[in-house]
Amino acid sequence: MRVFYLVLQEEGAERPCRVDFNAADDYQAFQQALNVRRGQGVELWEGERLLVRMTKSVDNLWKLLPRDPVACPSAMPSVTAAR
Repeated sequence: MRVFYLVLQEEGAERPCRVDFNAADDYQAFQQALNVRRGQGVELWEGERLLVRMTKSVDNLWKLLPRDPVACPSAMPSVTAAR
């Protein structure tokens, strides 16, 4: 198993939240990211590698975003880990 983490930007939150998890591969990690119920903005990371950035629409559909590190919630200081 490999270690991945999500960075979740929740509506109204001051800073993003980090959630660590294990998955067999990129595909399984992406599937887990799609099932996230909280957060409007989500980033999926494996170590220093950003796999995907996406946002959830009002209709509960995901929109994939460019991997621009300046716009990433994780570019903000103090991304805290949720355990």
